[in-house]
Amino acid sequence: MTREILTAGFSEQPWWWNDAAPADYVATDHPDSADVLIVGSGYAGLSCALELARGGASVIVVDAGNCGVGASTRNAGFLSGRAGVSKQINLEALVGKEHASRIFAEADSAYEALKSLVDRENIDCSLQSVGRFVGAHTPAAYDKLAAKMREYNSDGNERFFMVPKSEQRDYVASDHWYGGMFTEDAGLIHPSRYHRGLLELCLQAGVSLVSNNRVVGIVDEGSVKRIETERGSYSAREVVLATNGYTDALSPWHQKRLIPISSTIAVSEEIGPERVNAMLPKHSPVIDTKRVVCYARPSPDRSRILFGGRARFTPLGPSESARILHQQLVAMFPQMADIKVTNAWSGFMAFTFDFLPKIGVHQGIHYAVGCNGGCGIVMMSWLGRQVAQKILGSAPRPSAFEGLPFKTRPLYAGKPWFLPVVGNWWRLRDWFEMRQARNCQQ
Repeated sequence: MTREILTAGFSEQPWWWNDAAPADYVATDHPDSADVLIVGSGYAGLSCALELARGGASVIVVDAGNCGVGASTRNAGFLSGRAGVSKQINLEALVGKEHASRIFAEADSAYEALKSLVDRENIDCSLQSVGRFVGAHTPAAYDKLAAKMREYNSDGNERFFMVPKSEQRDYVASDHWYGGMFTEDAGLIHPSRYHRGLLELCLQAGVSLVSNNRVVGIVDEGSVKRIETERGSYSAREVVLATNGYTDALSPWHQKRLIPISSTIAVSEEIGPERVNAMLPKHSPVIDTKRVVCYARPSPDRSRILFGGRARFTPLGPSESARILHQQLVAMFPQMADIKVTNAWSGFMAFTFDFLPKIGVHQGIHYAVGCNGGCGIVMMSWLGRQVAQKILGSAPRPSAFEGLPFKTRPLYAGKPWFLPVVGNWWRLRDWFEMRQARNCQQ
């Protein structure tokens, strides 16, 4: 019989919510008008609201669910600067050398700004600057990582370096990879407690939060916009869309430019710091280079392992996904074969077709979207703030993520019907490449 890997008390609720569950705000005295109304209460929406409120604007944040119930309290808690904005693409080839340098510099600033905010505001979110190991799933992937390292280090920062397979166990207790790349410019955070910290700062600044109230329409009435919701209407001078992977038919233009992709995370039972430290000697997370990505990280107290990725590209429940992810974890770390899973859950990330985050204005609606599965916490926090500064007129310079092409594809309207086909093709290519690499090693 197959060993049962789910604990008796297995839950499909995000493990992070044990410390900070998404909150429901239904104030009876909230205003029906403001300078700015923000749709979405994740990192982008709250960061935008905080900057606006501290800049003197009145702000209402409206969310279709509890505040932060989407990806902001469901993600793996990875932090990074430039390592998160171009891992899937050749950035210089896409936007040119000068613009690529601006994007890298701004991504670094975004990472430093988040760390400064957490420190300055005393947000209790277990932020740890522990770096990140990227494991190459084949020798060819190692060579591609080396080229990416040179791109990241092109301005002389030298914060990225290659780790040959002979030294790999200094970073991960596994022979699964063919070496990899390590960056010091990355870390970990408790995503739900960070979100709760942003929310509390917004409340202190006078932001009005309205949860469980879906916005169903936005009407431009000249000097103001009327925002229709399921429970009444609001008016605001400016509107910000900050819904990311949960963008719906409220704005079809944005919806057909964003690809919502589900990702699943599982958490092990307590196995103790000794086993976790042995598995990840530098306490840094590991993520691989496969197209169908896998990753693992220690819990904030280093007593558990969190691991995740794309279990399937078709609908699958968290318990079934947990079993698939457990197999992937054991392939990476055979010493974890005996662990069980206490929680597993899914959430939606938003990808753009060129894998770059976007901010801008379309038909009078400001937006900050497109985390692309690797830079959500840092970049969405930063871009929300950039949108706020643009509205306030306080931005020192245009953002490098502003004005980028925001394209769609023919026949796409926001429902990624092609993902099962593409995902299975990616999985097949990963399998073939890994098998070929193993055969070459024999």
